[in-house]
Amino acid sequence: MITLSEISVQFDGKTVVQDVSATAKPGEFIALVGPNGSGKSSLLKAIAGLVPHTGSTNLPKDHRTRAKQLAYLAQTVTAPHRHLVRNIVTLGRTPHIGGLSTLGERDKNAVTMAMTQAGVTEFADRMFGTLSGGEQTRVHLARALSTQAPLLLADEPITALDPYYQLSVMQVLREAAQQGTTVIAALHDLSLAERFCDRIWVMNTGRLVANDTSSRALTAEILRDVFRITPDGQITV
Repeated sequence: MITLSEISVQFDGKTVVQDVSATAKPGEFIALVGPNGSGKSSLLKAIAGLVPHTGSTNLPKDHRTRAKQLAYLAQTVTAPHRHLVRNIVTLGRTPHIGGLSTLGERDKNAVTMAMTQAGVTEFADRMFGTLSGGEQTRVHLARALSTQAPLLLADEPITALDPYYQLSVMQVLREAAQQGTTVIAALHDLSLAERFCDRIWVMNTGRLVANDTSSRALTAEILRDVFRITPDGQITV
């Protein structure tokens, strides 16, 4: 179980995440939703140990140990266009092989399994730059999955993807959770959050204002007060 206790983040004297406490169970797929600027990305970065913050998690403090315990898929991520897809996915094994750059049998199996999970096996020997944006996103997802960490953090992994790749990525994350990985993904699409996720965390102005099952989190009040919409999708005044 992942435990967050009073996590707060400040940038330039402004509090962007304030006193967030929550737990995430093994195999749980959590959607982290909220308006732009609500603190979603900052919270994920704090959990990953990528930004200074107060409060605590029960994740290891040692960076190398933590790197084995969580995989982080950033909102904006790229890779050299002339690198093979297989080599990019292999980067997910870095915490396990250290600086030796020598893959053991377990590492090779993890890479193969991750490419299968993400549906990129057919691209293994292609240059990254020859892939579409949706295909590149799935390659980076495979890289994260190859770490085989018990926690996967994904920051808006389906933004700017067409419907096919949005559903494809959400299905891969759903299957990862079903296999025991705790998945926390920042999302904007509330309907996909309800459809695929077990639980929804709603952020607003840096605070966690709702934490409930996907069928109960997005109440009419939350939709009105946080997202400024009605349950039938109309804009509130």
